[in-house]
Amino acid sequence: GTAESPITYRAAEGQSVRLLGGRVLPLDAFKPVTDRAILDRLDPTARGHVVAVSTKQLGLSHAGPFPAVFDDSGGIFELFWNGKRQPLSRWPNEGWTTMKRAVLNGEKKVPGIFEYRDDRPSRWLQNPEIWLKGQWRVGWEDPAIRVEKIDTEKHEITFAAGIPQGIGNKYTRPAGNGKEPWCAINLIEEIDQPGEWAIDFAQETLYFWPPAAQGELTISQLEKPMIAARDAAHLSFIGFTLDCSLGNGFELENVDSVTVAGCTLRNLAKNGVILNGRHSTIQSCDFTLLGQGGIMLSGGDKKTLTPAENKIINNHIHHYGVLKAMYSAAIDVGFGAASNAVGQREAVGMLIANNLIHDAPRDAILVSGQNHVFEKNEIYRCGFGSADVGAFYSWLDWTIRDVVVRHNYIHDTVGGVNPDDGATGFKVYGNVFVGPRTGVHIASGPDHTVEHNIFVKDEGPVYGMDDRGVPRGYATNKSLNGHVIDIRPTEAPWAEQYPELVHFLEQHPELPMRNRFANNVIVIKSGEPVKLNMKPENCNNPEIATVEGNYVTAENPGFIDAERGNFGLKPDAAVFQHIPGFPAIPFDQIGLQTDEYRRALPTAEELRRPKPNAADPNGDTYFGT
Repeated sequence: GTAESPITYRAAEGQSVRLLGGRVLPLDAFKPVTDRAILDRLDPTARGHVVAVSTKQLGLSHAGPFPAVFDDSGGIFELFWNGKRQPLSRWPNEGWTTMKRAVLNGEKKVPGIFEYRDDRPSRWLQNPEIWLKGQWRVGWEDPAIRVEKIDTEKHEITFAAGIPQGIGNKYTRPAGNGKEPWCAINLIEEIDQPGEWAIDFAQETLYFWPPAAQGELTISQLEKPMIAARDAAHLSFIGFTLDCSLGNGFELENVDSVTVAGCTLRNLAKNGVILNGRHSTIQSCDFTLLGQGGIMLSGGDKKTLTPAENKIINNHIHHYGVLKAMYSAAIDVGFGAASNAVGQREAVGMLIANNLIHDAPRDAILVSGQNHVFEKNEIYRCGFGSADVGAFYSWLDWTIRDVVVRHNYIHDTVGGVNPDDGATGFKVYGNVFVGPRTGVHIASGPDHTVEHNIFVKDEGPVYGMDDRGVPRGYATNKSLNGHVIDIRPTEAPWAEQYPELVHFLEQHPELPMRNRFANNVIVIKSGEPVKLNMKPENCNNPEIATVEGNYVTAENPGFIDAERGNFGLKPDAAVFQHIPGFPAIPFDQIGLQTDEYRRALPTAEELRRPKPNAADPNGDTYFGT
């Protein structure tokens, strides 16, 4: 298309368009299980309910086997019953069991060995294809690993492959801490409820317990993107549903002025939209039940600081990270996460506004790049399935600059704004943080401003800083230094727009210099509002930390209706007397809005927002990185 003659693909008025990335299979293709050896392996509750079909005879692709080690879907198809994802067999069905102790930590080339607690693995001895998924070493990695041997006398499991740095909690080696969570997946022995399924890779057979006698069974088969555009311009995609696929929904590469609006992206094994380009918009779409993340966004030119001017507006993104929990964000700007493994992309000048993000195991928003605005977004119930997370999370980059986080409502989630391992450049103001694990934590990164925010929680702190960059040697860290060298900080435009970077590498970059926490409202019942986990000389250095003008109270400072989650301020709120000039936060403008593509808002029952300042289900209060 062109600016004068754009091209629009849209659902016809009053019609629905569903693009399906799978095959609908006839139920009569499945046959009851009659093999005595298989029946003996099935859970007693499943016998008579489980049916089987040959994946080879049906011509199904992506039927395995799994790789020896993986952290996503493992490349196999998924099953959907009447459009609802069916669970791959798992033990336990919900939650995790835990290691008792690590017997051999191992490493990348040496498989680990651990002692298990429960006798359940003795039921799996006839299965030669066992994979266990777990947070074997740290809370931000959860690979699935193939099993080599189960020793029921010693209660030991030996893996068939190693992972980098081995198994067992890294802080309590060699035995670990006895809390490392894990589960078993894809075992026919663990099909014990309607909807569960498993593949016998060696016999090329799919086993399934149908939820009912009649229904639509879909098996995802398409691994390519459902809609792709490359080097394209002035296109719009409006009103589509993309469903039941193994790949990404949209892949938009090097595009200009492309719009995706009013679409539903669900039941995808990977991401909803990957957008690299400029002047493009994702607006009023619904993303749910995604194997990985919602939107991966990039564009602009880092060296020239040319903005992409892409917009992510008014989208509802929830229940994502279903298959790949770690570093799968609702919105990932610049693909900058620590372990994303997809390669970082330049990201300059993005607007992310009025999105509603909730219910995911890890981060809401991952951030890298420059000159972004994140405003009027609501985030809740994210991060409870991981560690080192944030509603906003960045990592290991001194060139992150002018990341404006304003007028967002971040509540009942893990972390708030968490620039980790030296990440820099956040301007956090006018936000409302509510809940026991929300706050702002600066992990040795310089040049952050946190001002005119509201923090509400039972117990402090709400703001933390550390100087980990000194013992960890950030001054000579190749990645941190390399980012700065690459942008030529002594030359325009960087030297003009960010003069603090001209001599940055010569002036203790390992320290969290020029951080400011000022004029914030802090409502806590106990504890200190600020925790500076630094050497005394750094805590008392005004060039590192400025903490001033904050109003700390245990009383309601003038909220309109905190009991119902309205943390807007009344005109006569005490805040305005204690902090003169404190700007009113446009609380009623935060989150989803109606527009031409989103005609109605989700109901309160659909959203299931937690009660204000709800307790952490794990009883934890730590919000740092």
